[in-house]
Amino acid sequence: MNPRSDSPDCGVCAGDVPPLIGQILTGTGLTLDQAARRLAAGEQLPDLTPLQRRMVEEYAERV
Repeated sequence: MNPRSDSPDCGVCAGDVPPLIGQILTGTGLTLDQAARRLAAGEQLPDLTPLQRRMVEEYAERV
């Protein structure tokens, strides 16, 4: 028996929206690059999930 079969949310994105679709941070209207530039400039970012925040911080370190 599949241990996850009793959960209605089993699969990619079944319960949560993905943090990133293409280059757009879901729910923000910003691309990953735009958010990273704002972060680097010390500007206010929209509400990000913890995962989105980590993605933006890691991206900002690379560029």
